[in-house]
This record gives sequence, C-alpha cells and structure tokens, in this order.
Amino acid sequence: MAKRKPSTKTASRTARKSTRRRKPSTSSRLKLYLLGGTVAALVLAILLGMAGWIGYEMGQQKAMKRCEKRVVDVQRDLEALRKKLNRPPRAQHKPAPPAPRPKKAQKPSEVRDYEAAGGAESAAKAPAKERVEAGRPKLAIIIDDVAYASQLRAIRALPWHITPSIFPPTPRHPDTPKIAAKLDHYMIHLPMEAMRYNNPEDDTLTTESSAAEIDLRVRRLRHWFPHARFINNHTGSRFTADMASMERFFPVAKRYGFVFVDSRTTPKTVVPELCKRYKLPYIARDIFLDNEPDTAYIQNQLKKAVRLAKAHGYAIAIGHPHGSTLKALAASKKILKGVDVVYIDELYDALR
Repeated sequence: MAKRKPSTKTASRTARKSTRRRKPSTSSRLKLYLLGGTVAALVLAILLGMAGWIGYEMGQQKAMKRCEKRVVDVQRDLEALRKKLNRPPRAQHKPAPPAPRPKKAQKPSEVRDYEAAGGAESAAKAPAKERVEAGRPKLAIIIDDVAYASQLRAIRALPWHITPSIFPPTPRHPDTPKIAAKLDHYMIHLPMEAMRYNNPEDDTLTTESSAAEIDLRVRRLRHWFPHARFINNHTGSRFTADMASMERFFPVAKRYGFVFVDSRTTPKTVVPELCKRYKLPYIARDIFLDNEPDTAYIQNQLKKAVRLAKAHGYAIAIGHPHGSTLKALAASKKILKGVDVVYIDELYDALR
C-alpha cells in the first residue's frame, strides 16, 4: 500500500514548530549578555591599564628630562661663578672710607671707683702718714687685676720687684691659683662692692654679705692661695666705707692669716680706724699710676710716688697690667734710682 504524501499546510506547520524549538530561551540570552559585558569590561580594563602605564612612562621621561635640564643649568651657573671668581678684580675708583676713630681707653676699675666715690686723682688727697726711718726710701709697686700667665710673665720681665695682685679663680680666669703657686711674692686681689660699677667679678663681697658668707669666701682664699699673706680690694668703694661690713671682714681676714692692704678706692675708707683698733700698721695706696693710658702721664705719677717715698720713708703705688703701664715702668730707671723698689711683704716687715 503506497504512503500518502503530506500536504503543504501540514509541512508549513511542522516547519514553524521546529523553528520555535530552536529559539534560545530568556536565561540563555541573559548569560550571553553577562558574558559579553564581562569581556567588554575586561577589555576596557586592559586598555585603561595600558593607557596608565604609557602615561606613567611618559611622565617619568619628562621628569628625567627636567632633572637633566636642571643639572645642566646648575653646572653652567657654577662654571660662570668659577670664571667670575678667577677674574682679576676691577680697580676701585671710589675713595676709601675714613679709618674708624680709636676708642678711648677706659680708666682702670679702681680709678673709676675712686672717682665715683668722690676721690681726686691728686696725690694731695693721700692719707697723712708718719715718716718711717728704714734706710733708703722704699716704694712698693702693686699691679692689680692679674688673671693670666701672660700678664705675670710681662710683670716678671721688668727689672724691678713688682708685686702682682692676683684675682681669685672664676670661670673667666680659672687658673689663677696655678699661676700664683710658683711665686714667692704676690697678693690676692679680692673683689668688693663698688658705689657704681657695671661689671663686678663673680662672688664679689657686698655690704649684704653675712659673717658666714665672708668666712666661707676667705677660707676658700686660704685654700686656693696657701702661702699668700696680703689681700687688697678690687673696687670696693662701698664695702670699705661701710663700717659694719669691714667689722665683719677684718677679724675673719686676721683669723686666716691675711693682712689687708687698702687700695683706697674711696676717701671715706674706714680701714685706718680698724687698723688702730687692732693695733696694726695701716698700709694703703698712695698713688694710682695709670689713671690715663699714656706713658708720659704714668711716669709723672711715678715721680709723685718717689717724692712721697722720700718724704715719708715709703710709698705704695698701684698700676694695672696694661701695655702702657708696663712700658712706662720698664723705661723708668732714672726716675726710680733714688728709692728701693720692694715687694709689699718686704715693705710691711720694714714698717713693723
């Protein structure tokens, strides 16, 4: 029996059913979209990364070029500066500025202190003293403010018996006990309160210093200078004019074996009265040598000291370790030929 051929209508219907079966479903399309988006994002990320790397490399190259240019500029500037420095200087046609005027040298501190306290520079204001007959007239010359070995060497180079008066040690001049240790003749230059003085030494004794403070200060002096016999005052116009202060100081100095030599930085000194009370000879400055830093002036002061020595048997002059003072003393052989220039201890022993 022969098969029956399907009709055209039936074939068309069968074709449509087949086509519907091959059309992807919704979930498949979603997966396709996701896959496509992921691929696109990956491609975009790769492109952006490549772009960033390319930009970074280009930035590095630009930075290197800028650095190279800066190095070249610096090298060029250095070369120009080197050539400029090696170039001979141009002749200066401008007039040279006037030389500065030399500063006027200040008077020594003791001299300024004495004048501030109302004292006069004239030897006529020297204290009255009795004549001492002890052979040839004697002149003791004290050089105050000694703090350094170089000053001491200059003093010892003089052809006279000059007594250095040495500062106690401070941070500014810590070695004064060492420079005194090798000396047979010297004294201690003890800072005391002045009427008006803007640059006091460390540990200056003042009118406010108690008996205990004075005792400690003098005890240290004995420790630092075990062989010293004499003390004179650095400045001190206020302290040596104050009876209460000197009454605290005098017995302490005596207890530690010191003799006080009055630098006489004030005409109101109370030291003569205390010497009478303690039955001690009053020894004090008669002349300041270097009120002015001039050789001729200093030698004229030295002549006054010699006249006083001849009139009273002895005199005491005080100077300072200035160049002009040392130069004047070195050139004063004729002036000093009529007196014996002695150390302060030799004079004191003769007076006793």
